Amino acid sequence: MRRTSVRFAAAFIALALVTTACGKDRSSSTDSAPATVPTSQGSGDTTPATDVETAGPTFGDAAWPCSKGDGANTDDGSEAGVTKDAVTIGGGDDAGFSGSPGLSHEVTDAMKALVAKCNELGGINGRQITFNYYDAQFAAVQAAIQKACDDKVFFLVGEGWAFDDLQEEIRIGCGLPAVPAYTVSAAFAHAGDVFQGVPNPADETPAGVFEQVAKVFPEEVKQVGMLAGNFSATQETRDKVVNVAPQFGWGFSSTTLEYNAGGETDWTPFVKQIQDAGATMVSWSGTCLPSLQLFAQAAKANGLDVPIITDANHYTQNCADANTDGALDKMYLRFGFIPFEEADINPATKDYLDLVTGSGGDTALLGMQASSSFLLWATASQQCGASLTRTCVLDNMRAIHSWTGHGLHAETDPGANHPPKCAILMKLTGTKYERVAPTERGTFECNDAWIGKVTGTPGLIAAKLDANRISQKFTGK
Repeated sequence: MRRTSVRFAAAFIALALVTTACGKDRSSSTDSAPATVPTSQGSGDTTPATDVETAGPTFGDAAWPCSKGDGANTDDGSEAGVTKDAVTIGGGDDAGFSGSPGLSHEVTDAMKALVAKCNELGGINGRQITFNYYDAQFAAVQAAIQKACDDKVFFLVGEGWAFDDLQEEIRIGCGLPAVPAYTVSAAFAHAGDVFQGVPNPADETPAGVFEQVAKVFPEEVKQVGMLAGNFSATQETRDKVVNVAPQFGWGFSSTTLEYNAGGETDWTPFVKQIQDAGATMVSWSGTCLPSLQLFAQAAKANGLDVPIITDANHYTQNCADANTDGALDKMYLRFGFIPFEEADINPATKDYLDLVTGSGGDTALLGMQASSSFLLWATASQQCGASLTRTCVLDNMRAIHSWTGHGLHAETDPGANHPPKCAILMKLTGTKYERVAPTERGTFECNDAWIGKVTGTPGLIAAKLDANRISQKFTGK
Protein backbone atom coordinates (compact mmCIF):
# COMPACT_ATOMS: atom_id res chain seq x y z
CA MET A 1 0.00 0.00 0.00
CA ARG A 2 1.37 3.40 -0.94
CA ARG A 3 1.13 6.42 1.28
CA THR A 4 1.75 10.08 0.73
CA SER A 5 2.15 13.23 2.74
CA VAL A 6 -0.16 15.89 1.36
CA ARG A 7 0.57 19.54 2.07
CA PHE A 8 -2.22 21.89 3.14
CA ALA A 9 -1.68 25.09 1.10
CA ALA A 10 -3.65 28.29 1.21
CA ALA A 11 -4.16 28.77 -2.53
CA PHE A 12 -7.43 27.62 -4.09
CA ILE A 13 -6.91 24.51 -6.23
CA ALA A 14 -9.76 22.30 -7.34
CA LEU A 15 -9.66 18.79 -5.94
CA ALA A 16 -9.08 15.85 -8.24
CA LEU A 17 -11.27 13.46 -6.30
CA VAL A 18 -14.40 12.43 -8.18
CA THR A 19 -17.45 11.54 -6.15
CA THR A 20 -20.63 10.00 -7.49
CA ALA A 21 -23.12 10.45 -4.65
CA CYS A 22 -25.91 12.87 -5.40
CA GLY A 23 -29.48 13.80 -4.59
CA LYS A 24 -30.98 11.90 -1.68
CA ASP A 25 -28.75 8.87 -2.16
CA ARG A 26 -26.09 8.80 0.56
CA SER A 27 -25.06 5.21 -0.16
CA SER A 28 -22.29 5.84 -2.67
CA SER A 29 -18.77 5.00 -1.59
CA THR A 30 -15.27 5.86 -2.68
CA ASP A 31 -13.00 3.43 -4.50
CA SER A 32 -11.59 1.03 -1.92
CA ALA A 33 -8.42 0.30 -3.92
CA PRO A 34 -5.31 1.79 -2.28
CA ALA A 35 -4.21 4.99 -3.97
CA THR A 36 -2.71 8.36 -3.18
CA VAL A 37 -5.34 11.08 -3.33
CA PRO A 38 -4.82 14.76 -2.54
CA THR A 39 -6.74 16.30 0.30
CA SER A 40 -7.55 19.99 0.18
CA GLN A 41 -4.83 22.21 -1.18
CA GLY A 42 -7.07 25.17 -0.73
CA SER A 43 -10.76 25.07 -0.06
CA GLY A 44 -12.12 22.97 -2.90
CA ASP A 45 -14.82 22.70 -0.31
CA THR A 46 -18.08 22.64 -2.16
CA THR A 47 -19.96 21.48 -5.15
CA PRO A 48 -22.37 24.39 -4.73
CA ALA A 49 -25.99 24.30 -5.80
CA THR A 50 -25.57 27.96 -6.70
CA ASP A 51 -22.61 30.27 -7.08
CA VAL A 52 -21.10 31.63 -3.86
CA GLU A 53 -19.51 35.04 -3.68
CA THR A 54 -15.74 34.63 -3.23
CA ALA A 55 -14.69 38.25 -2.72
CA GLY A 56 -14.36 39.82 0.70
CA PRO A 57 -13.09 38.65 4.09
CA THR A 58 -11.87 35.07 4.31
CA PHE A 59 -11.81 32.31 6.89
CA GLY A 60 -8.91 30.05 6.04
CA ASP A 61 -8.68 29.57 2.31
CA ALA A 62 -12.20 30.65 1.31
CA ALA A 63 -14.52 33.61 1.68
CA TRP A 64 -16.80 33.87 4.69
CA PRO A 65 -20.28 32.60 3.72
CA CYS A 66 -21.90 35.66 5.30
CA SER A 67 -22.99 38.95 3.74
CA LYS A 68 -25.43 41.84 4.04
CA GLY A 69 -27.34 40.76 0.95
CA ASP A 70 -29.30 43.20 -1.19
CA GLY A 71 -32.24 43.71 1.16
CA ALA A 72 -34.62 41.75 -1.06
CA ASN A 73 -35.29 38.75 1.18
CA THR A 74 -38.79 37.33 0.65
CA ASP A 75 -39.25 35.30 3.85
CA ASP A 76 -42.79 35.68 5.16
CA GLY A 77 -42.29 34.21 8.65
CA SER A 78 -43.83 30.82 7.83
CA GLU A 79 -40.49 29.00 8.11
CA ALA A 80 -39.50 28.11 11.68
CA GLY A 81 -36.89 30.51 13.00
CA VAL A 82 -36.64 32.68 9.87
CA THR A 83 -37.74 36.20 9.00
CA LYS A 84 -36.53 38.64 6.35
CA ASP A 85 -33.88 40.01 8.69
CA ALA A 86 -33.20 37.27 11.26
CA VAL A 87 -32.59 33.54 11.64
CA THR A 88 -32.52 31.63 14.94
CA ILE A 89 -30.42 28.50 15.36
CA GLY A 90 -29.79 26.30 18.37
CA GLY A 91 -26.71 24.59 19.76
CA GLY A 92 -25.15 23.42 22.96
CA ASP A 93 -22.94 21.03 24.86
CA ASP A 94 -22.74 19.00 28.09
CA ALA A 95 -20.97 21.68 30.13
CA GLY A 96 -23.34 21.31 33.08
CA PHE A 97 -22.37 17.67 33.71
CA SER A 98 -21.27 17.44 37.34
CA GLY A 99 -18.96 14.51 36.61
CA SER A 100 -16.89 16.61 34.19
CA PRO A 101 -17.74 20.30 34.51
CA GLY A 102 -17.40 22.20 31.26
CA LEU A 103 -17.64 19.05 29.13
CA SER A 104 -17.44 19.96 25.41
CA HIS A 105 -17.90 23.67 26.13
CA GLU A 106 -15.38 24.43 23.39
CA VAL A 107 -18.02 23.69 20.73
CA THR A 108 -20.18 26.48 22.12
CA ASP A 109 -17.23 28.84 22.47
CA ALA A 110 -16.55 28.32 18.76
CA MET A 111 -20.19 28.75 17.80
CA LYS A 112 -20.56 32.02 19.69
CA ALA A 113 -17.41 33.44 18.07
CA LEU A 114 -18.43 32.34 14.57
CA VAL A 115 -21.98 33.66 14.89
CA ALA A 116 -20.69 37.01 16.13
CA LYS A 117 -18.26 37.31 13.21
CA CYS A 118 -20.87 36.22 10.68
CA ASN A 119 -23.30 38.83 12.01
CA GLU A 120 -20.57 41.46 11.80
CA LEU A 121 -20.23 40.62 8.10
CA GLY A 122 -23.97 40.93 7.53
CA GLY A 123 -25.34 37.53 8.61
CA ILE A 124 -26.99 35.05 6.24
CA ASN A 125 -27.81 37.23 3.25
CA GLY A 126 -28.65 40.08 5.60
CA ARG A 127 -30.35 37.98 8.30
CA GLN A 128 -28.75 38.40 11.72
CA ILE A 129 -28.22 35.08 13.50
CA THR A 130 -29.55 34.47 17.00
CA PHE A 131 -27.87 31.54 18.74
CA ASN A 132 -29.91 29.73 21.41
CA TYR A 133 -27.82 27.70 23.85
CA TYR A 134 -29.01 24.38 25.35
CA ASP A 135 -27.02 22.56 28.05
CA ALA A 136 -27.77 18.82 27.91
CA GLN A 137 -25.71 18.19 31.06
CA PHE A 138 -24.66 14.81 29.62
CA ALA A 139 -27.87 12.93 30.46
CA ALA A 140 -30.56 15.64 30.11
CA VAL A 141 -30.51 15.71 26.33
CA GLN A 142 -34.25 15.04 26.00
CA ALA A 143 -35.06 18.22 27.90
CA ALA A 144 -32.56 20.16 25.79
CA ILE A 145 -33.92 18.95 22.46
CA GLN A 146 -37.51 19.50 23.56
CA LYS A 147 -36.69 23.11 24.45
CA ALA A 148 -35.08 23.60 21.03
CA CYS A 149 -38.21 22.19 19.38
CA ASP A 150 -40.47 24.38 21.50
CA ASP A 151 -38.37 27.43 20.59
CA LYS A 152 -38.86 26.59 16.90
CA VAL A 153 -35.23 27.14 15.97
CA PHE A 154 -34.38 26.85 12.28
CA PHE A 155 -31.55 24.32 12.67
CA LEU A 156 -29.37 22.83 15.33
CA VAL A 157 -25.84 23.90 14.40
CA GLY A 158 -22.53 22.93 15.98
CA GLU A 159 -24.01 21.18 19.01
CA GLY A 160 -22.23 18.32 20.76
CA TRP A 161 -24.27 16.06 23.06
CA ALA A 162 -22.82 12.72 24.19
CA PHE A 163 -26.22 11.04 24.55
CA ASP A 164 -27.51 12.12 21.17
CA ASP A 165 -29.35 8.80 20.75
CA LEU A 166 -31.82 9.95 23.42
CA GLN A 167 -32.79 13.03 21.42
CA GLU A 168 -33.71 11.42 18.13
CA GLU A 169 -37.35 10.51 18.60
CA ILE A 170 -38.14 14.04 19.81
CA ARG A 171 -35.96 15.76 17.19
CA ILE A 172 -37.44 13.81 14.29
CA GLY A 173 -40.92 14.31 15.69
CA CYS A 174 -40.60 18.09 15.55
CA GLY A 175 -38.76 18.09 12.21
CA LEU A 176 -35.64 19.88 13.47
CA PRO A 177 -32.64 19.31 11.15
CA ALA A 178 -29.08 19.40 12.46
CA VAL A 179 -25.49 20.16 11.45
CA PRO A 180 -23.74 19.02 14.64
CA ALA A 181 -20.13 19.35 15.69
CA TYR A 182 -20.11 15.60 16.11
CA THR A 183 -22.42 12.61 16.30
CA VAL A 184 -22.18 9.58 18.56
CA SER A 185 -25.15 7.32 17.88
CA ALA A 186 -25.72 5.58 14.57
CA ALA A 187 -29.32 6.76 14.38
CA PHE A 188 -28.30 10.43 14.58
CA ALA A 189 -25.27 10.07 12.32
CA HIS A 190 -27.45 8.50 9.62
CA ALA A 191 -30.55 10.67 9.89
CA GLY A 192 -31.69 12.02 6.54
CA ASP A 193 -31.71 15.62 7.80
CA VAL A 194 -28.31 15.57 9.53
CA PHE A 195 -25.05 16.67 7.89
CA GLN A 196 -21.60 17.21 9.43
CA GLY A 197 -18.44 18.97 8.40
CA VAL A 198 -16.61 15.82 9.49
CA PRO A 199 -19.05 12.90 9.13
CA ASN A 200 -19.01 10.05 11.65
CA PRO A 201 -21.18 7.35 10.04
CA ALA A 202 -21.76 4.06 11.85
CA ASP A 203 -20.98 1.95 8.79
CA GLU A 204 -17.61 3.58 8.09
CA THR A 205 -14.75 4.82 10.24
CA PRO A 206 -11.48 6.68 9.57
CA ALA A 207 -9.02 3.79 9.79
CA GLY A 208 -5.68 5.43 9.11
CA VAL A 209 -4.82 5.44 12.81
CA PHE A 210 -4.87 1.65 12.92
CA GLU A 211 -2.16 1.33 10.30
CA GLN A 212 -0.17 4.28 11.62
CA VAL A 213 -0.13 2.80 15.13
CA ALA A 214 0.74 -0.66 13.77
CA LYS A 215 3.81 0.78 12.08
CA VAL A 216 4.97 2.43 15.30
CA PHE A 217 4.07 -0.53 17.54
CA PRO A 218 4.07 -3.67 15.33
CA GLU A 219 4.17 -6.12 18.24
CA GLU A 220 2.06 -4.23 20.76
CA VAL A 221 -0.97 -4.07 18.44
CA LYS A 222 -1.29 -7.86 18.55
CA GLN A 223 -2.64 -7.80 22.12
CA VAL A 224 -4.85 -4.75 22.63
CA GLY A 225 -7.04 -4.33 25.69
CA MET A 226 -10.21 -2.31 25.07
CA LEU A 227 -11.57 -0.05 27.81
CA ALA A 228 -14.81 1.88 27.30
CA GLY A 229 -17.48 3.55 29.39
CA ASN A 230 -20.71 1.66 30.04
CA PHE A 231 -22.84 3.92 27.83
CA SER A 232 -23.62 4.06 24.14
CA ALA A 233 -21.30 6.95 23.23
CA THR A 234 -18.17 4.99 24.09
CA GLN A 235 -19.54 1.52 23.35
CA GLU A 236 -20.26 2.36 19.71
CA THR A 237 -16.77 3.82 19.30
CA ARG A 238 -15.25 0.69 20.84
CA ASP A 239 -17.30 -1.57 18.58
CA LYS A 240 -16.00 0.23 15.49
CA VAL A 241 -12.40 -0.30 16.62
CA VAL A 242 -12.95 -4.00 17.31
CA ASN A 243 -14.70 -4.39 13.95
CA VAL A 244 -12.17 -2.62 11.71
CA ALA A 245 -8.73 -2.61 13.40
CA PRO A 246 -8.04 -6.33 12.72
CA GLN A 247 -7.88 -5.46 9.01
CA PHE A 248 -4.68 -3.59 9.89
CA GLY A 249 -3.03 -6.24 12.05
CA TRP A 250 -4.58 -5.51 15.41
CA GLY A 251 -5.53 -8.30 17.79
CA PHE A 252 -7.40 -8.06 21.07
CA SER A 253 -6.70 -9.58 24.46
CA SER A 254 -10.00 -8.23 25.84
CA THR A 255 -12.90 -6.27 24.37
CA THR A 256 -15.62 -6.22 27.05
CA LEU A 257 -14.06 -4.29 29.94
CA GLU A 258 -16.22 -1.25 30.81
CA TYR A 259 -15.97 1.47 33.44
CA ASN A 260 -18.76 3.46 35.07
CA ALA A 261 -19.64 6.48 32.97
CA GLY A 262 -20.20 8.46 36.16
CA GLY A 263 -16.62 7.82 37.29
CA GLU A 264 -14.64 5.27 39.30
CA THR A 265 -13.24 5.66 42.79
CA ASP A 266 -10.46 3.13 42.12
CA TRP A 267 -8.97 2.35 38.72
CA THR A 268 -6.54 -0.29 39.98
CA PRO A 269 -8.94 -3.22 39.32
CA PHE A 270 -9.15 -2.18 35.68
CA VAL A 271 -5.37 -2.04 35.43
CA LYS A 272 -5.11 -5.50 36.97
CA GLN A 273 -7.66 -6.98 34.56
CA ILE A 274 -5.81 -5.53 31.59
CA GLN A 275 -2.51 -6.89 32.91
CA ASP A 276 -4.04 -10.32 33.55
CA ALA A 277 -5.35 -10.40 29.97
CA GLY A 278 -1.79 -9.91 28.71
CA ALA A 279 -2.49 -6.63 26.94
CA THR A 280 0.49 -4.82 25.45
CA MET A 281 -1.58 -1.80 24.37
CA VAL A 282 -4.80 -0.13 25.55
CA SER A 283 -7.46 1.34 23.28
CA TRP A 284 -9.47 3.84 25.31
CA SER A 285 -12.92 5.23 24.56
CA GLY A 286 -14.06 8.10 26.76
CA THR A 287 -12.73 11.47 27.90
CA CYS A 288 -9.35 12.65 29.12
CA LEU A 289 -10.34 14.31 32.40
CA PRO A 290 -10.72 12.95 34.87
CA SER A 291 -11.16 9.33 33.76
CA LEU A 292 -8.24 8.62 31.43
CA GLN A 293 -5.80 10.56 33.57
CA LEU A 294 -6.85 8.60 36.67
CA PHE A 295 -6.58 5.30 34.80
CA ALA A 296 -3.15 6.24 33.42
CA GLN A 297 -1.94 7.23 36.87
CA ALA A 298 -3.13 3.90 38.29
CA ALA A 299 -1.45 2.09 35.40
CA LYS A 300 1.83 3.87 36.05
CA ALA A 301 1.65 3.09 39.77
CA ASN A 302 1.03 -0.60 39.07
CA GLY A 303 3.64 -1.12 36.38
CA LEU A 304 1.41 -1.13 33.31
CA ASP A 305 3.60 0.79 30.88
CA VAL A 306 1.88 0.45 27.49
CA PRO A 307 0.73 2.80 24.72
CA ILE A 308 -2.81 4.16 25.08
CA ILE A 309 -4.62 4.83 21.81
CA THR A 310 -7.61 7.15 21.80
CA ASP A 311 -9.55 9.72 19.82
CA ALA A 312 -9.07 13.38 18.97
CA ASN A 313 -11.46 14.58 21.69
CA HIS A 314 -8.43 14.15 23.99
CA TYR A 315 -6.71 17.02 22.18
CA THR A 316 -7.49 19.76 24.71
CA GLN A 317 -5.31 22.20 26.59
CA ASN A 318 -6.77 21.05 29.90
CA CYS A 319 -5.72 17.48 29.17
CA ALA A 320 -2.19 18.56 28.25
CA ASP A 321 -1.85 20.90 31.22
CA ALA A 322 -2.88 18.11 33.60
CA ASN A 323 -0.08 15.79 32.48
CA THR A 324 2.55 17.21 34.80
CA ASP A 325 3.37 13.74 36.17
CA GLY A 326 3.85 12.21 32.71
CA ALA A 327 1.22 9.52 33.26
CA LEU A 328 -0.25 10.32 29.83
CA ASP A 329 3.06 10.42 27.99
CA LYS A 330 2.13 7.31 26.01
CA MET A 331 -1.26 8.60 24.88
CA TYR A 332 -1.60 8.55 21.09
CA LEU A 333 -4.57 9.98 19.23
CA ARG A 334 -5.93 9.95 15.72
CA PHE A 335 -6.34 13.32 14.10
CA GLY A 336 -7.95 14.65 10.94
CA PHE A 337 -7.25 18.36 11.46
CA ILE A 338 -4.12 20.46 11.14
CA PRO A 339 -3.10 20.84 14.82
CA PHE A 340 -2.85 24.14 16.65
CA GLU A 341 0.91 23.78 16.84
CA GLU A 342 1.01 24.31 13.06
CA ALA A 343 -1.23 27.36 12.86
CA ASP A 344 1.72 29.36 11.56
CA ILE A 345 1.52 27.48 8.24
CA ASN A 346 -2.24 26.90 7.96
CA PRO A 347 -4.50 29.96 7.68
CA ALA A 348 -7.72 28.21 8.75
CA THR A 349 -6.20 26.94 11.99
CA LYS A 350 -4.85 30.39 12.77
CA ASP A 351 -8.18 32.03 11.97
CA TYR A 352 -10.01 29.61 14.26
CA LEU A 353 -7.60 30.23 17.13
CA ASP A 354 -7.62 34.01 16.68
CA LEU A 355 -11.40 34.19 16.44
CA VAL A 356 -12.18 32.03 19.48
CA THR A 357 -9.44 33.25 21.81
CA GLY A 358 -10.18 36.80 20.72
CA SER A 359 -13.71 36.39 22.00
CA GLY A 360 -12.52 34.93 25.31
CA GLY A 361 -13.33 31.30 24.47
CA ASP A 362 -11.38 28.08 24.86
CA THR A 363 -10.09 26.06 21.92
CA ALA A 364 -10.07 22.32 21.26
CA LEU A 365 -10.45 19.83 18.46
CA LEU A 366 -14.19 19.73 19.10
CA GLY A 367 -14.29 23.49 18.60
CA MET A 368 -12.73 23.09 15.17
CA GLN A 369 -15.33 20.44 14.36
CA ALA A 370 -18.08 22.85 15.36
CA SER A 371 -16.46 25.53 13.20
CA SER A 372 -16.44 23.28 10.16
CA SER A 373 -20.10 22.40 10.67
CA PHE A 374 -21.09 26.04 11.14
CA LEU A 375 -19.29 27.01 7.93
CA LEU A 376 -21.02 24.13 6.13
CA TRP A 377 -24.44 25.27 7.36
CA ALA A 378 -23.72 28.93 6.58
CA THR A 379 -22.49 28.08 3.09
CA ALA A 380 -25.62 26.08 2.29
CA SER A 381 -27.86 28.75 3.87
CA GLN A 382 -26.21 31.64 2.06
CA GLN A 383 -26.76 29.85 -1.25
CA CYS A 384 -30.53 29.98 -0.63
CA GLY A 385 -30.48 33.74 -1.18
CA ALA A 386 -33.75 35.62 -0.70
CA SER A 387 -35.81 32.65 0.50
CA LEU A 388 -34.29 30.67 3.38
CA THR A 389 -35.95 27.31 4.05
CA ARG A 390 -34.91 24.07 5.68
CA THR A 391 -35.53 22.21 2.43
CA CYS A 392 -33.24 24.54 0.49
CA VAL A 393 -30.42 24.26 3.02
CA LEU A 394 -30.68 20.47 3.20
CA ASP A 395 -30.69 20.17 -0.60
CA ASN A 396 -27.61 22.37 -0.83
CA MET A 397 -25.74 20.28 1.75
CA ARG A 398 -26.61 17.08 -0.12
CA ALA A 399 -24.76 18.55 -3.11
CA ILE A 400 -21.52 19.18 -1.19
CA HIS A 401 -19.13 16.28 -1.74
CA SER A 402 -15.76 17.88 -1.11
CA TRP A 403 -15.30 19.80 2.12
CA THR A 404 -12.33 20.81 4.28
CA GLY A 405 -13.93 23.44 6.51
CA HIS A 406 -12.06 26.16 4.58
CA GLY A 407 -8.80 24.28 5.20
CA LEU A 408 -9.31 23.18 8.82
CA HIS A 409 -9.19 19.44 8.14
CA ALA A 410 -8.71 16.62 5.67
CA GLU A 411 -11.25 16.35 2.88
CA THR A 412 -14.63 14.80 3.72
CA ASP A 413 -17.87 14.15 1.83
CA PRO A 414 -20.76 15.59 3.89
CA GLY A 415 -23.33 15.13 1.14
CA ALA A 416 -22.79 11.37 0.97
CA ASN A 417 -21.85 10.96 4.66
CA HIS A 418 -18.27 9.74 4.19
CA PRO A 419 -15.46 10.47 6.68
CA PRO A 420 -11.88 11.45 5.77
CA LYS A 421 -9.42 8.95 4.33
CA CYS A 422 -6.45 10.98 5.52
CA ALA A 423 -4.94 10.96 8.99
CA ILE A 424 -2.35 12.34 11.38
CA LEU A 425 -1.09 10.43 14.42
CA MET A 426 -0.44 12.68 17.43
CA LYS A 427 0.85 12.01 20.94
CA LEU A 428 1.17 13.82 24.26
CA THR A 429 4.61 14.32 25.77
CA GLY A 430 4.62 16.21 29.04
CA THR A 431 2.26 19.12 28.55
CA LYS A 432 2.73 19.36 24.77
CA TYR A 433 1.13 17.55 21.85
CA GLU A 434 3.44 16.48 19.05
CA ARG A 435 3.12 14.96 15.60
CA VAL A 436 4.16 11.32 15.12
CA ALA A 437 3.10 10.52 11.56
CA PRO A 438 3.58 11.86 9.02
CA THR A 439 6.51 13.78 10.41
CA GLU A 440 6.34 16.75 8.02
CA ARG A 441 4.38 19.68 9.41
CA GLY A 442 1.15 20.62 7.66
CA THR A 443 0.69 17.21 6.04
CA PHE A 444 -1.62 14.19 6.15
CA GLU A 445 -1.17 10.57 5.17
CA CYS A 446 -3.94 9.42 2.83
CA ASN A 447 -5.23 6.17 1.41
CA ASP A 448 -8.57 5.09 -0.04
CA ALA A 449 -8.43 1.96 2.12
CA TRP A 450 -8.42 4.14 5.22
CA ILE A 451 -12.19 4.49 5.16
CA GLY A 452 -12.87 1.29 7.07
CA LYS A 453 -16.14 -0.52 6.43
CA VAL A 454 -18.04 -1.39 9.62
CA THR A 455 -20.48 -4.29 9.70
CA GLY A 456 -22.67 -6.01 12.25
CA THR A 457 -22.12 -3.80 15.29
CA PRO A 458 -25.03 -3.47 17.73
CA GLY A 459 -25.39 0.26 17.12
CA LEU A 460 -25.38 -0.18 13.35
CA ILE A 461 -27.99 -2.93 13.47
CA ALA A 462 -30.21 -0.91 15.78
CA ALA A 463 -30.06 2.10 13.43
CA LYS A 464 -31.96 0.16 10.73
CA LEU A 465 -30.26 1.72 7.72
CA ASP A 466 -32.12 1.62 4.42
CA ALA A 467 -30.56 1.19 0.97
CA ASN A 468 -29.51 4.87 1.01
CA ARG A 469 -27.81 4.52 4.42
CA ILE A 470 -30.55 6.53 6.14
CA SER A 471 -31.62 5.41 9.62
CA GLN A 472 -35.23 4.29 9.93
CA LYS A 473 -35.04 3.61 13.67
CA PHE A 474 -37.39 6.44 14.63
CA THR A 475 -39.29 6.94 11.38
CA GLY A 476 -41.81 4.13 11.85
CA LYS A 477 -40.77 2.52 8.57
